Amino acid sequence: MDKKPAVPVHDLAVRIYVELVARNTQVNEGAVKMGASAANLASLSIKLAEAFMQAEDDATAARQPVKKAKLEDSDVAAWMK
Repeated sequence: MDKKPAVPVHDLAVRIYVELVARNTQVNEGAVKMGASAANLASLSIKLAEAFMQAEDDATAARQPVKKAKLEDSDVAAWMK
């Protein structure tokens, strides 16, 4: 079974933060303007990274085979008919 590489939430949050800052920053001659505060972008980045990691874990779990199945003799008999 393939094992996904461990990507800590922090590393993902940093990548998201860098992208958000780059998209919300205007650099003009002699001036820098940000459309959102750096603290808000950092907080949002962490929340987005946590949500992404949880969604990825949920999706992976949904693809896992059922390990605890209860199979009765009557089920097998029904298949044989």
